[in-house]
Amino acid sequence: MSEVITALQRACRAGNVSEMALHFAGLLDRLDPEANPSVVLAGALAGERALLGDVCVDLASVAGGPAFEGEDDGVLEGPELEPWRQALRDCALVSDGDRMAPLVLTDDGRLYLYRYHELEHRLADLITRRAAYISDTVDQSQLNDALDALFSDDPGSAGQRAAAAQAVDQQLLVISGGPGTGKTATVVRILALVHRLALARPERILLCAPTGKAAARLREVFAGAASILPDELQRAPQATTVHRLLGSRPGQRLRYDATRPLPCDLLILDEASMVDLSLMTSLFDAVPDDSRLILLGDRDQLSSVEAGAVLGDICRAADHGALPDCLVTLKHNWRFPSESALGGLASAVKAAQFAQTKALLENPDHAELELIAVPDTAGIDTLLAERIVPHFAVLERQVLEGANPENLFAKRAELMVLCTHRRGARGVSDINARIQTSLRGGARASEGLAFPGMPLMVMRNDPVLGLYNGDVGIVVPDRETPGRLQAIFQDTQGEIRAISLGRLPEHAPAYAFTVHKAQGSQAPAVILILPENVSPVLSRELIYTGVTRAEHSLEIWGSQEVLAAAIVRSARRPTGLADRLQRSMALCP
Repeated sequence: MSEVITALQRACRAGNVSEMALHFAGLLDRLDPEANPSVVLAGALAGERALLGDVCVDLASVAGGPAFEGEDDGVLEGPELEPWRQALRDCALVSDGDRMAPLVLTDDGRLYLYRYHELEHRLADLITRRAAYISDTVDQSQLNDALDALFSDDPGSAGQRAAAAQAVDQQLLVISGGPGTGKTATVVRILALVHRLALARPERILLCAPTGKAAARLREVFAGAASILPDELQRAPQATTVHRLLGSRPGQRLRYDATRPLPCDLLILDEASMVDLSLMTSLFDAVPDDSRLILLGDRDQLSSVEAGAVLGDICRAADHGALPDCLVTLKHNWRFPSESALGGLASAVKAAQFAQTKALLENPDHAELELIAVPDTAGIDTLLAERIVPHFAVLERQVLEGANPENLFAKRAELMVLCTHRRGARGVSDINARIQTSLRGGARASEGLAFPGMPLMVMRNDPVLGLYNGDVGIVVPDRETPGRLQAIFQDTQGEIRAISLGRLPEHAPAYAFTVHKAQGSQAPAVILILPENVSPVLSRELIYTGVTRAEHSLEIWGSQEVLAAAIVRSARRPTGLADRLQRSMALCP
């Protein structure tokens, strides 16, 4: 057994290297027992980073230093850059992408797992080809008349009007902006515009989002736009998840792909920042070449849970001159006026201005904002008992009194409790357990035991049941079988479904959940709970995403030191997509 594998095993036992990265390194070692140890180390690093959401590894950032967070074993230190790159080039386990090999090393020093290199290459090609397409010319006077009818003369709507005009001219359009900048309102008017200009048939307009929550929110927006959309468009297909749209089925290939495209003239994807490299490639693959594709999202939010940062990469490429006329950034905020404390806080976090963030949180005139120090475990329990448990106690009472499901979901949606971590002190598991214990009068709840009124979140897709990772339900008594419990869910059409707990896929209590899981949804009141200590998971994108879930009030529980450390750190992922897009567009005639 090689020295590197032995060191990786020690690091795995210490929790600094995942079992998957260890096994991948072991595979490389078995495939080529003569491989340079630095190649095996690079493979473990690429596997570990992929689990963290990185598409590739920038070797220059690791060379000469520790390869893994928290690991100081000299055997696991990255070699100097040039010898490392040469060892990789000389190894049969590594290619430049022209042949299949476990690892791919590019000329600019990025190291990929082969699958991610292929996905990135394919997506760059799909984006470039779609961005190069210009739709049929529309009579300019007809277009202007339609735009005048749909958009006011308010200067704040100028960006929305420009986006609508570009949606007519472009096969690909990205509309980016923070919460309240009118992204979905713009798309509602784009739908009305393409209908007026006869550019898309209502039955061939598709709406989708990465999660059930985001799809439901998109459906609500369009349901509330009856005064703008003609009757034909109100009967268009309802918003659904990307997985459902593509026909994801367990153990089978997607129903729709390049060989069997989606039946659409226009496809709109909301919350595009949440879509990972693999899923975005599948979506681009399945959209017909002559259809319009519109991506909505906030480039400053967290990237997808899985590998990639596609929306951010597209926006960065556009910032540097690639993808001309494919990006519109909305800046006017309709939800938060210029003097809004919540809006100001989001801007300060996004700009990494901790002093301004601190001033806003501590300003007594901003009653809707509060930073609360939590010195110890007793402090967290006191805050939970005072500010969170009463809300869920009311929900539990309403369930036991037989309130209608719509009212139950409305009550649950009033407050959102967010954590930055899943595990550990002040993580999701810890906070959920403490809330359950308080609701049970101090009795520690057994893991996996459900109670009436308990919100739960689906953790694994189950297309057969129509439930997907991130869907939230509420546990209620089964009225037809006394003594048994079931979970109710509200689907993207607003319909209520009841499913017995025994049939549910993997799920967990959802009194609190991670910031990642909250993407695509908002709540009137948000409580964001920070960890006790600075963590590699923390970043300003994470804080920004948590802050922008709040519609009216926000509490942040944690220390100034932890908040400051998060705000100054960016979670921008290493990828090669933006560079590929710039090179591809430069080669286009």
